[in-house]
Order: sequence, then structure tokens, then C-alpha cells
Amino acid sequence: MRLIVRIKDKSVVKELKRFGKVSYVSELINVVGLDTKARDIYKIKEIEGVVDVRESSKGVIAV
Repeated sequence: MRLIVRIKDKSVVKELKRFGKVSYVSELINVVGLDTKARDIYKIKEIEGVVDVRESSKGVIAV
């Protein structure tokens, strides 16, 4: 499962690596892409420094 995790600061990235593969760390904003198991979502939400967790999705541009 791919997640987009908003964090307070980059120090949380090390903790997130315990739950799966970090596929993306934004240089401009505090967002991390994480590939993990669905059962770990609740544990990730409880990490101090994690602001928000949501499932990654593809957007569609309407013209």
C-alpha cells in the first residue's frame, strides 16, 4: 500500500523506514511517500511528528 505522509520535520523519516520503503522525500514540503502494509497505518499515525496519513492516488485533470 502506498501512503503519503505529512510530517512536522525530516527527523521522522528514520522512524518511518521501520514500517516500509520510503520511496519519496520532498525537498520543498514535509511530505514522504511510503510503501507499507495496510496493518501498519495505525502505528504510523501514532508516531510523534506525523501530521497526516493518506493513501496515494492518481489525479485526473478535467478539461
